[in-house]
Amino acid sequence: MKAAFVLLCLALFVAVAYGSDCDPDGNGQPTCSGTSSTRYRNNWDPTRYWVCQGNTATSVLCEEQTGFDPKTSTCVSWSSWQWYPPCPSD
Repeated sequence: MKAAFVLLCLALFVAVAYGSDCDPDGNGQPTCSGTSSTRYRNNWDPTRYWVCQGNTATSVLCEEQTGFDPKTSTCVSWSSWQWYPPCPSD
């Protein structure tokens, strides 16, 4: 019985830890650690994206008439832009 309880607690911990990687209600601002130049989607504003500069995330504005595409990590024209869920299920 104790082993089943421990396994249940462990499974719950893993599920919570795995599910907390993406917050669909958050703005997508990354917690920067290191010197990554990766572009991160801004979940609240499709005309902006995040870039880590040191330990600080900086919001960058796309050029006029473009929106940030999280699949290509670039700003694309609105005719090519498509909305994607902030937390993909795949």
